[in-house]
Amino acid sequence: MESDKFEEAYMTIVRIWSGITLATNAEQYFDFLKKTFIPACQTAEGNKGLLIMKALQGELIHFLLVSFWVSEQALADFAASDGDEVVNPSPEEKRLLLAFESTARHYNVLYRSEVHEGE
Repeated sequence: MESDKFEEAYMTIVRIWSGITLATNAEQYFDFLKKTFIPACQTAEGNKGLLIMKALQGELIHFLLVSFWVSEQALADFAASDGDEVVNPSPEEKRLLLAFESTARHYNVLYRSEVHEGE
């Protein structure tokens, strides 16, 4: 069925994780991500992209990390765990963060829309 082919072609798993740091540590934490997490995602087999977002809330910065994967297996290979959603930040990352989620959330993409410039 044509719609099944569409779903297979765009099948994506999304991993979402967040952490909070002091605003004064935000640049240092982003530098840490640029040295570690970003290259690891970019070179991981099955990674389709990555978003890192931040939001200021008073003296705090909330970071949201969203990565896109071709399959649950690709994500499990990257996370080095059989689909496990438990997150184990490194000691350096723990030092920079005030709080972080102990698990990441994994979602299956059901619908995807393309943005077309100029239309």
